[in-house]
Amino acid sequence: MHIAMEENSRVSTPNPKNVQTIQSQKSQSSSSKTPNPQNPFDNAMENVAYRSDYRKILPQVLLPNYQIPLQPDKAERRAIRKYFNKAGFWMFITCVSEQFLYSILYLILLVIMGVYSSASPYDASIDADNYINNSSIGIAINALVFALCNALFAWIGCRSTQTPIKNLFQTHNLRISNVLRYFCTGLGLQCLAGFLYNFVESFFASNGVTLVEADFSYFQNGKSTITVIMYTCILAPLTEELLYRGFLMKTLSRVSTRFGIIMSALLFGLAHGNVEQFLLAFILGLYLGKIVERHNSIVPSILVHMGINTTSIILSLMYEKLTTNTGEIIISLIVMAYYATALMGIFFWFWKEKKTPIPYSTQKQAVRNRVAWSSPWLFVTVCLYIGIMILNQVAS
Repeated sequence: MHIAMEENSRVSTPNPKNVQTIQSQKSQSSSSKTPNPQNPFDNAMENVAYRSDYRKILPQVLLPNYQIPLQPDKAERRAIRKYFNKAGFWMFITCVSEQFLYSILYLILLVIMGVYSSASPYDASIDADNYINNSSIGIAINALVFALCNALFAWIGCRSTQTPIKNLFQTHNLRISNVLRYFCTGLGLQCLAGFLYNFVESFFASNGVTLVEADFSYFQNGKSTITVIMYTCILAPLTEELLYRGFLMKTLSRVSTRFGIIMSALLFGLAHGNVEQFLLAFILGLYLGKIVERHNSIVPSILVHMGINTTSIILSLMYEKLTTNTGEIIISLIVMAYYATALMGIFFWFWKEKKTPIPYSTQKQAVRNRVAWSSPWLFVTVCLYIGIMILNQVAS
């Protein structure tokens, strides 16, 4: 009798480990029935903290036992298209505003310089144009217009999509060692983009086409040099990252971060207006988007962007100013250090970055990404940027 009671007591007393296992299974079962609105497609490769709440697109996502269908219905497609159109619309307005404001300020300068009151307006306009382009005035106007438009429309775009600006800077798990490694990898990608451009340029040259290249002859005097350094090393990285990796990438990542990274990098490259800078900006943009998603912040991309631009300015300035034998020796040493750092960055790529690629989209996400091509403003904006690049090439 005593033995039987003891056996029954052993049967009726649950093992604590079994209780934990059962609770874990229940928790997993519950989570499978109720998707995470930050990760409704159950994509383990994406940083959930970076994702936006999908209930703004599909409100019923948290209903009990609700399963997101493979094909989105009309209401879901309309909601996705709304965000894609907002991204395209504000990028379109940014591009048009930059071109318009620069032209207006340029005409105002011509008037101030007396071009239209001159006896020979054509000759006077040529002289004024040469003066503006060979002084700090033209550079300052360009820097002011682009920095102002980038920052202004990034802010307006974030407001229209209810994305708090402060959330773009809330960095997670970022150390100085990460930033240094990202910078080295960025230089490595810059070198690879340069080699790729040399190949593309030689291909077009063999077919009788000369590609337009970026003009870096901005160091005519002290004022223009300071203006270029301030814009290229500080204002451009800050405002461009706010616009492209902040507003644009965040908005285009409503369905999948992979789509947001690729599309923001594409527009970032096209915005530079020539093949040389497109290759660098697109390749680098993919990497910057990747680290933004990883740390849920544009801070690392701003720092890396600043570092790469500063390196380019230093090299360009040295080639411009150090023309003596001693200067050539200094340039050779710095170029060697540059390539050594870039090589280290390539090593970091294979050691670290290759193991964590840009998050792949699930099948359901890939189907929804196709809504982009039925989003008029996004499609028109891509065509606009491509058209400007072609126009720059033809005009040259």
